[in-house]
Amino acid sequence: MKLTSEQLLKPTVLSTDPKLTSAADSANTMIKADLELLMAGTVAGTVDASLISQWVSLDDELAVTLDEGALTAWVDELAAACNTVGTQRTYTRSDGKVVTVAGGTYGWEVDKDALLALVKDGVANGAANTVDIPCTQTGDAYNGAGSRDWGARYMDVDLSEQHARLYDASGAVIWESDIITGKPDGEHDTPTGVYMVNAKQSPSKLIGYNGNEKIYETEVQYWMPFVGNYIGFHDADWQPAFGGTLYADGVGSHGCVNLPPSKAAELYGMLSSGDTVVSHW
Repeated sequence: MKLTSEQLLKPTVLSTDPKLTSAADSANTMIKADLELLMAGTVAGTVDASLISQWVSLDDELAVTLDEGALTAWVDELAAACNTVGTQRTYTRSDGKVVTVAGGTYGWEVDKDALLALVKDGVANGAANTVDIPCTQTGDAYNGAGSRDWGARYMDVDLSEQHARLYDASGAVIWESDIITGKPDGEHDTPTGVYMVNAKQSPSKLIGYNGNEKIYETEVQYWMPFVGNYIGFHDADWQPAFGGTLYADGVGSHGCVNLPPSKAAELYGMLSSGDTVVSHW
């Protein structure tokens, strides 16, 4: 048997095909993209030729496309590495105590949809620049996952010491007080985590429910919530004393941070909406 060129499979696309030439031009434009992605001035990710080449493919019509699944997975991975809301952070307080805290609503949260659009547009146009990663929520500082991401000014609620401190922008304690926090029964515990003061009201009426049943209604003079509108700082003139183990000895709150009335008045004049609150053991 003799095989000749007649028996060979003939190519369906030749190097001279204008579609192929156009596709090559498009792909070459894409891999020219070089994006440096920043979180608060820190490089958190890079999109370059080595990465883009993994996303580029040709469809049956010889059109260049990006692998949406691979690109989305990469964006999700980068966002997860950058997000700090609710994550565990470890920091050293100014008095030397090392604290580890997790949970809360404060921190950095990447806008994944906006980031995906930004990367797709940058790659399509072969852009080479430095851009900030879009976020739906930002913090005062960014030091990567696991590190403190709030500034020097913040409210420190130490549940183990039953003591709260307000630090100013220089890191100095400008207010402090013994406190009584939630009864440690698994239902009324004061939540741990990093939060923000979200309102101030004076006076205010605190109402608690168990299902549809109202279990208490108390008027306070100073209300400064940081977990929704149900956990916050307030005066508690009914408490016999503050600090120590009183929170576990029968006078623990329903989760709020109880303060002596005079201390609550001082704090109300110093604390602002948006101030960071760190609640920890």
